[in-house]
Amino acid sequence: MLVAALGLTILGFAFLVAAVATGQIGWAWACIVVGALGLLLLVMDLIRGRSARDGSGRDPSEVADAADSHAAR
Repeated sequence: MLVAALGLTILGFAFLVAAVATGQIGWAWACIVVGALGLLLLVMDLIRGRSARDGSGRDPSEVADAADSHAAR
C-alpha cells in the first residue's frame, strides 16, 4: 500500500506541474484528488498496522523478544 501511495504522490506532482505550466484548474483539481487518495491509502495502512498489534500495544516482534528473554531465565 505504501508503494501505491508513493505512486500517487508522483502522479500528483506531475499534475501539479501540469497545472502550473498550463494554468488550467482541472490539473490542479486532479492533483488535489490524487493527493487525497494517497492520504487515504496512508491512513488505511496505519490503521491496518495498528490492528495487527496485540492487546498490549506492542509489536509482535517485541512480544516474541520478551517471551524469549523470559524463557531464558
